[in-house]
Amino acid sequence: MEQYSRENDCFLVLRRTFGDQDNEQLSIQKLRNLGVNGLIVFPAQGEYFNAEILKMVIARFPLVLIDRKLKGVAAASISTDNVGAAVRAVEHLFDLGHRHICLLSPPPRDTTAVEERIEGFVQAHAARGIAFDRDIWISDVTATLPNAFHESNIEREIQRIMQQLQDHPAVTAFLAIEYNIALLAKVAAERLGLRVPEDLSIVCFDSPQLNIGEGYMFTHMRQSEEEMGRLAIETVLGIMNHDAVAVEKRLPAELVVGSSTGPVRK
Repeated sequence: MEQYSRENDCFLVLRRTFGDQDNEQLSIQKLRNLGVNGLIVFPAQGEYFNAEILKMVIARFPLVLIDRKLKGVAAASISTDNVGAAVRAVEHLFDLGHRHICLLSPPPRDTTAVEERIEGFVQAHAARGIAFDRDIWISDVTATLPNAFHESNIEREIQRIMQQLQDHPAVTAFLAIEYNIALLAKVAAERLGLRVPEDLSIVCFDSPQLNIGEGYMFTHMRQSEEEMGRLAIETVLGIMNHDAVAVEKRLPAELVVGSSTGPVRK
């Protein structure tokens, strides 16, 4: 975004909220008091959008939301095609022979990105005529949420995943909605003596970019982060200039096959 803002002769002011809604609300207030002409917001995860975002929508202040959309309100948003990305991730597991796939996600809490990925998981099964069992899901992982990423919480979630694998031995794969959840799943599997991917496959969303030969790369859906940033700048400038802009823009994600998926165990 900094590159594209420079190319358009405007200044980018960065304010991190660390996923905390109180920090987000205060940051928006301070930036508006500073006199910024537009805002690009990656909303903090929560059941509701904070009041400052709603105020900007009502006031028609130039605003672009990243990765999430405001249901029922015409606020410009740019995000990944999360449904399509989840469908592609699950199809990859199906193609490897997996049929019993455990979904791992944080609580949806009206977070559209999470809700859409879950919807994609369901759609992929429906398209192939493959039944899924919600009993094998863990859809309330909280240890990876902002302000909850602590050792005790992490250990609790690892133990939950281990117990789920023991209670449902037919599970041969995980779809982790987030990268950090995939890390928890890998630790849980290894503690049980399960090898990834020989005994258990894992697909997630996003994975840190690694230099060749360094680190462990999960099979993941890579989001178009650079294009998302470019479109965010383009869109907020368009709103400021009173141009006609698309209310919602969706970008495809790319399946990147790493070291965490393989054929279903026999």
